[in-house]
Amino acid sequence: MSLNSLLAQLRRDRKGFGAMELALAMPFLILLGLGTVDASKLISTKIDFEQAAQRGTDFALAKRPNGSDGSYIQAEVASMAGIDAQDVTVTIFLECNGVKQTNFATVCAAGQSPARFVSVEVRKDVATEFDWSFFGRMFDIKAFDSTVSVAGDSLVRFQ
Repeated sequence: MSLNSLLAQLRRDRKGFGAMELALAMPFLILLGLGTVDASKLISTKIDFEQAAQRGTDFALAKRPNGSDGSYIQAEVASMAGIDAQDVTVTIFLECNGVKQTNFATVCAAGQSPARFVSVEVRKDVATEFDWSFFGRMFDIKAFDSTVSVAGDSLVRFQ
């Protein structure tokens, strides 16, 4: 068999063409699957944190604060979310005519309308299933690392 006839035979042969296409597409399909898993995990965590923060502000409405100490709200939110209290930030503040005051116990000047608020934020670093920084290094672009900071917050006016 001559070289020309061998090349002609290989050109006509279509066996294995589908396997070759699958081999070329498989890395992209795997990345798509990994991205879907990570995105759904991060979105689910964001929803959980938003709901925990909302329950925290609901708790603050039920048991209204009488000062700027929100540690009881912080402990309740951490318990509800199943996270450490250090990942929960509770801020109780006063506004006079829309201007935030530095002291919660301040009395607004005559003619100003007071408004007291409770703000709850839940923030935590969540590990992804796949280290995406590899692609950042490979293509010399900024990609997020194997952990992503996820936050949920809620604000309620109680006076």
